[in-house]
Amino acid sequence: MTTKSHSDPEITGSQDLSSVHDRFGKADFLASFIGMFAALGTLGFLASLFAAGAGSIAFQLNLINADGGLDESSAVALIVAAAVVFTSFLVGGFAAGRMARYSGGINGIGAGLWALLLGAIFAALGAWIGAEYNAFNGSDLPNWIAQLDVEDLTSEAVIATVVMIAATLFGGYVGGRMGELYHQKVDAAIVAITRKEA
Repeated sequence: MTTKSHSDPEITGSQDLSSVHDRFGKADFLASFIGMFAALGTLGFLASLFAAGAGSIAFQLNLINADGGLDESSAVALIVAAAVVFTSFLVGGFAAGRMARYSGGINGIGAGLWALLLGAIFAALGAWIGAEYNAFNGSDLPNWIAQLDVEDLTSEAVIATVVMIAATLFGGYVGGRMGELYHQKVDAAIVAITRKEA
């Protein structure tokens, strides 16, 4: 029976700091909330870039019109919009993962969930009080939940909304994992230095 020495490269920082991860590696609501703002800021910035200099590319974040159908039936428009949303929440998820340190994927998804919850709150305010109270209405921010509140909603519109929500959550997850991986490298370096000093 063999034992691993302290210099064995197969022992990583995440293994040695498992107790710390268990203690602190859960959902960090503040980190995911700030990650949401990073994602929405990136989304607004990218949407402005498309509006200013990429008019030849079909891009529209809120695709559903008042009749419950899609303003742009082109699959390219949906793909471009989903890519922009994914990239934005990749950034937001990365910010959440770096801040939370552990459980980056969970906190990255949390950034997306905060955005969807905020959109639902503003959609409810717009429906109950008045459309002017929906801050996402008529802006470069996702207003998908409010757009679903129509009588003749088409299946294409539902699919487009599902694609956008999936891009939001998946982008947040990937970004969160990327942010967490940075801390795993730092933890491994700390463990390696500690072993050399021991």
